[in-house]
Amino acid sequence: MKRSARLEIVEKLAKQREDQAAQALAQVRAQLEIEGKRLQELADYQTEYMGYLDKQGAAGISMQQWRRTQGFIDQLADLAQRQQIAIDGWLAREEQVLEKWRLLYQRRKNIGQYITKLSIEEVLAEDKKEQKMLDELISQRFR
Repeated sequence: MKRSARLEIVEKLAKQREDQAAQALAQVRAQLEIEGKRLQELADYQTEYMGYLDKQGAAGISMQQWRRTQGFIDQLADLAQRQQIAIDGWLAREEQVLEKWRLLYQRRKNIGQYITKLSIEEVLAEDKKEQKMLDELISQRFR
């Protein structure tokens, strides 16, 4: 078995690792999208309740009702802040996974280029060997 053929197994394994990293990256990005939607929902709720509080305040609202609504708005703001921290964590994880994928991609690409180089060298060596054999046959015939 030629060296290039043996190395194709290594390339196949490198491709599998790269694919696994790509899947992990896709999962992290999907989770980031989910977390971003949750943050948007919290912001929407906060805006909605602030509008409700403004309307009720203009129409006349009890102090107790105002405090409860404002307390709920404050809770939403706190949740939104926590959600942003969670998103920041996912963004950091995405960067790590992306960097790992890049390294694995580059490694597989380098292995592929090396295999191509070896294949060319093997073909050239075979051609040279074949040419040498033909030259010997021709020189033996004419002796």
